[in-house]
Amino acid sequence: MKFPQKILIVRLSAIGDVVHSLPILNSLKKHMPGCEIAWAVEDRASELIINNPLVDKVFVFPRNKWKKRGISLRNIQEFAAVISEIRKEKFDAAIDLQELFKSGLVAFLSGAPRRIAHKDTREFADIFINNKLPAHDNFDPEKPIIERYLEPAKHLGAEVNEVKFSLPPISPEVKEKITDLLLPAEGRDIAIFCPSTIWPSKHWPEEYWAQLLDELSEKYKVVFTGTERDNALIRRITKLANTQDYLTLAGKTNIMELIELFNRSKYLIAPDTGPAHIANATQVPQIIMVFGSTGVRRTPPYGEKHSAIAAELPCQPCFKRNCPRKDNFMECMKKITPEIVLEKIK
Repeated sequence: MKFPQKILIVRLSAIGDVVHSLPILNSLKKHMPGCEIAWAVEDRASELIINNPLVDKVFVFPRNKWKKRGISLRNIQEFAAVISEIRKEKFDAAIDLQELFKSGLVAFLSGAPRRIAHKDTREFADIFINNKLPAHDNFDPEKPIIERYLEPAKHLGAEVNEVKFSLPPISPEVKEKITDLLLPAEGRDIAIFCPSTIWPSKHWPEEYWAQLLDELSEKYKVVFTGTERDNALIRRITKLANTQDYLTLAGKTNIMELIELFNRSKYLIAPDTGPAHIANATQVPQIIMVFGSTGVRRTPPYGEKHSAIAAELPCQPCFKRNCPRKDNFMECMKKITPEIVLEKIK
């Protein structure tokens, strides 16, 4: 099979899934010398791709701006403009890693003669695909999602015997900002807490976070991260704790600044959430992830030094945003006690 020289990867969102997709870059570049790789991505995850050393060109779909406007002719015109720029590149192949209707449509409109994805995709997205890989459940709890995202590279003839993440370089300005933000932590190892996700079913109990904060703050500087809206959750957690020795950076960092923060940290504790996967891509902090509704073997942190913890109940993983149980609500998270997490750190 002839290697394509120009490849478009379509993985528009979300942040965690874009991170899980990054190893395909190393496989393609390593085993297809000279190939050019472009990436189509939405704005929220674009910082992971722009200036990435293994990506030659980036096409950004400004979804946040379009969402604020609502349905409009201007949105359609801007979408068509991005597609026009993609078509000018005359790609030999397009890989749809997202496998939804919107990503399949972008792959089809790219004009690439070879369009690669799995059979039986969600939202009938495989109607846009002409190189179909064997079907298997996208939410198979026993199959690491990274392996699924590497299958198109294997289909093209690349070896997929290693998982290696590629991230953009950190600018001096970002390093300086993180140095300033971490001045209160100077001289102490940093333990990152990422307590928030957009799925309530992935949330670890607030009192558990508070207990862990009390235990770790004796030895480490605990730093909370998240978005501005996560500060309400962080305030509730810290009110339950006895210590006031912590630092909150929620809402104060973008993706590149988070990467630099993780580069300086010793531990990271989190549910199955995007920032934890970004930290995994740095391969610097030891990551302890607590799993509720999602699959502990599907999206664990990659690497021997990390830990993925789940209660392994009959209903876990359910892959539901809200816990459906009435008899023992959120039992999967309640069973993962702070002592279990502390033991992983020890």
